[in-house]
Amino acid sequence: MPKALLKLFLMLICFTFSATSFAVIDELKGKSPAGLLRLGDGVLFPPYALVVDKSKKKIHVIDNTSGTPIALETYDSDLGKNAGDKLSQGDHKTPEGIYFLETKLEGSNLDAFKYGVRAFTTNYPNFFDQKLSKGGSGIWLHAIDDSVTLERGSRGCVVVRNDTIKKISQFITLRETPIMIFDKVTWLPSAVVKKESDMILKYLSAWKQSWESKDINSYIQYYADDFKFGKMSRNQFKKYKQGLAEKYQEIKVSLSMPVIYEHKDYMVVRFLQDYTSTDHADFGAKTLYLKKMNGRFLILNEEWREATDPNTKALLAGNNLCCQTHN
Repeated sequence: MPKALLKLFLMLICFTFSATSFAVIDELKGKSPAGLLRLGDGVLFPPYALVVDKSKKKIHVIDNTSGTPIALETYDSDLGKNAGDKLSQGDHKTPEGIYFLETKLEGSNLDAFKYGVRAFTTNYPNFFDQKLSKGGSGIWLHAIDDSVTLERGSRGCVVVRNDTIKKISQFITLRETPIMIFDKVTWLPSAVVKKESDMILKYLSAWKQSWESKDINSYIQYYADDFKFGKMSRNQFKKYKQGLAEKYQEIKVSLSMPVIYEHKDYMVVRFLQDYTSTDHADFGAKTLYLKKMNGRFLILNEEWREATDPNTKALLAGNNLCCQTHN
């Protein structure tokens, strides 16, 4: 094919792709993906998320800089060779759930033919996957050499074009940006998603209030029977908290601007927690892992990471805080 015709052909492909992308974005105006209940504002947690729709082989960049999660960009993607949720090593299926992009690989650390110009690892298998005994590892978001079709099927990774991964890289904060993978994404009016988000915030507020009021019998009702904290069972955790409630004359807890991600019956909630008691104080990030049981969410596990940056607490000044009621 003459160079001039080839150039025109490529331009037509790009124009068609761009027009299709804009049409998709326009179709989703005023809607948010169900499950992406609350994103950050860019101060404490990133305002972006990636959402993968396996049924349409699309990856969406979701933007919350306006305060409402909306589709900013949409791109084609490839998935595992076999349909369904990943269950075991070598099944060539793409997992479904709430994951986070952990490390970036490029340059000499990456086989460019297999993985394109850049790749991001994920935390598959996550907490929920491990609890369900799902196997396998090495699930990435990566690109592919421009000479290879995007329809070949992967070993379970989410695959995009080189130019796509370059574009979406600007929206990724390592270890904080979620990649939500759904069998099929449900788009709901943003007001509906916000209403569900507000319900979870009320749940967090009630959980916090029972903690502050030292009502441990009420507090422990937010935890599943099989909850574990380190080596502590639910009953051991209850005794531990009861001991602190009796020891401390006062407990105060502030939760700052939670992010909330939901996938089917599972939920991940992250927030900055400022804890002060009579003899102890700490400040850092807490992550709650919850599962819906009998119509309500219960905590399966929680993680704590102390904030080491002295400027983190200062960033809260002037920002809206969630669930800040002290006894």
